[in-house]
Amino acid sequence: MATTDDDALDSRQQPESVAAVLKVFAILQALSEHDETGVSELSLRLAMPKATTYRFLQTMKALGYVRQEADSERYGLTMKVFELGTKALQYPDLVEIAKHPMRLLADQTGETVHLGMLIDSEIIYVHKVDSKHMLGMYSRIGRRAPLHCTAIGKVLMAWEHPERRDRVLDGAEFKRFRDKTIVDRT
Repeated sequence: MATTDDDALDSRQQPESVAAVLKVFAILQALSEHDETGVSELSLRLAMPKATTYRFLQTMKALGYVRQEADSERYGLTMKVFELGTKALQYPDLVEIAKHPMRLLADQTGETVHLGMLIDSEIIYVHKVDSKHMLGMYSRIGRRAPLHCTAIGKVLMAWEHPERRDRVLDGAEFKRFRDKTIVDRT
């Protein structure tokens, strides 16, 4: 009798597989927030056994997503993670549709024009047309930023459906970055 993929993942194996995926992504997220982290520090931060953390790091290292510094034995992310992320950001249809209007707007205003998407309580820059001025706003495609302290985030919230806007803002942390950063919903 042939087995299917569903048979291969019976109820005893499935929870373990899901737990493993959660651990991998927790490690990737932690490394993205604090580059060059040691196994002990990472296992403490993630409340994960040190041996488990080490095994996952070694597997991710073998796959090319994590690097290990020879002198300090600390771990960090590789460009392979960046490459994976940029593939997810390509949204070819959206970017292709937006390119011409963005170029026209940039030509008319002389300013940088961004295309961004709302992800949780942050925006992510998907495409941009740079300003022709010597001075301009620095931004990077793929960069995430809190919606409350960016022009694009404020615009997206202003035009968002009220119920979704409330859900997004309920989950937002209004951290102060500058003197005039918005720090509450009012």
